[in-house]
Amino acid sequence: MKIPRRPKHLGSQDGDTMTPMIDVVFLLLVFFICASVGGTADRLLPAELKGTTEAADPQEPAEDPDNWQHPAIQIRIEPEQDSVAIFLDEQRLAGQEMLQDRLQRLAAVDPESRIILNIHDDVRVQPFIDVYDLCQSLQFKNISFAVGKPATNQ
Repeated sequence: MKIPRRPKHLGSQDGDTMTPMIDVVFLLLVFFICASVGGTADRLLPAELKGTTEAADPQEPAEDPDNWQHPAIQIRIEPEQDSVAIFLDEQRLAGQEMLQDRLQRLAAVDPESRIILNIHDDVRVQPFIDVYDLCQSLQFKNISFAVGKPATNQ
């Protein structure tokens, strides 16, 4: 009795086992690039950490000032009962005095940071003007306004 032979694989099928691994490596690369975007703004603003441990301050290499990207800082104002809620990069602040303190620190370090004002539609005009005037008085060079798409009824 004759044993049947296996058909030989074609040359194009030999690399098929590598395709899923290449896809996974590419997706991981895209994930880590997207996850690392926006981390520079956190280093400029003070963090309110709770705890008593002190971490050693590692020596970071100096950044090249010609290649440094100025971070975008978002100030969001939402209405509340009788007042407004102010958020600085998704961190709720106690009031406009705290916002002024944080922005003064940022202006001393980097006045070319991009400030994005995101004002809810139901907020009165005066709190918005106060925040805008504060940014102007601290001489930020790039102040932008967040604009949403109008709702469409279909």
